[in-house]
Amino acid sequence: MHHLAPNALNISTEKVSRLIEWNVQVMTELLKQIVARRKAAAAVSQSSFAKHTSIHGSEKQKMLPTEDGKMTIDEVREIIELPKFKASVLEKQQDPQTIELSAAVTSQLHSFVSRIAASYRQNPFHSFEHASHVSMSVRKLLSRIVAPSEYQENLTGKNMHDHTYGITSDPLTQFSCVFSALIHDVDHLGIPNSQIVKEQLPLAGVYKNQSVAEQNSVDLSWTLLQDPEYTDLRKAIYRTESEYKRFRQLVVNGVMATDIVDKKLKELRNARWSKAFKETPEEQSPQEAVNRKATIVIEHLIQASDVSHTMQHWHIYRKWNERFFLECYKAYYEGRAENDPSGGWYKGEMGFFDFY
Repeated sequence: MHHLAPNALNISTEKVSRLIEWNVQVMTELLKQIVARRKAAAAVSQSSFAKHTSIHGSEKQKMLPTEDGKMTIDEVREIIELPKFKASVLEKQQDPQTIELSAAVTSQLHSFVSRIAASYRQNPFHSFEHASHVSMSVRKLLSRIVAPSEYQENLTGKNMHDHTYGITSDPLTQFSCVFSALIHDVDHLGIPNSQIVKEQLPLAGVYKNQSVAEQNSVDLSWTLLQDPEYTDLRKAIYRTESEYKRFRQLVVNGVMATDIVDKKLKELRNARWSKAFKETPEEQSPQEAVNRKATIVIEHLIQASDVSHTMQHWHIYRKWNERFFLECYKAYYEGRAENDPSGGWYKGEMGFFDFY
């Protein structure tokens, strides 16, 4: 198993420290929502939520859940099952803002985010600042998954759940999206997967030349989360087999969706979108249809957030476009890219908008 490179980034810098604090704040708010929902569900069932199907304390939840011979990319699912709507749970849920996370959870969350920050290399583009920008975009898009304004006042409870395919009514799903954004480029080498494969780097062999950077990011981050140091944090994120499975699947699907170059993955995502939203849907249960839509919407949400700078203010676009150019030029200067990016940069940018 690979390990995160220590001191890959000076996390004592003021800017990175601010980004760490912001990410911790966002994830803390979502953890409070998860805990509030879990307590409400336990109250409705009149039993301890962790008493049955709890996975903590077992060795299973500490391991990568892939089977022998399989890779992270093999875990990508067409349909991820989200919780069904339960009005009784919402009625009993306390205000998440009143939830007090333990000192251990908050300390471990801060430590985890800091170590993730340190695992990002000092690339011009694929950096911890980029990951934070993607996290901000994911959070913003999640907050905008609502109906047109004239219908908002009527969309509460089950109506809102159905309208958003269950995404906005499940705090764990939202946490998983932000978590995926935060880790999606961990240990990025500053070169594309095609170059990693061309140079026959060890990672290419480990991941059989498929979505090398993305699989590496998931595996490194997941291994870090399973460290005994983060036991309380894991218990806050997931308590049961169902929660664990949903969190893992959402993270895998989310990070794998950021590989926008792999033609096979892109074709599969486009096919799943068409299948989910075609006018004459296939025969399936209503819940399966909703989960299918939710799964592909989440993937596209994270994918769009990964390139969100192209759809934001001009100065934001220029900032990140310049950084991406510098990263590409650095690779060319070091002999790790065949073409000088300055030769066709403008044309390439136009092509991205036309064909992405």
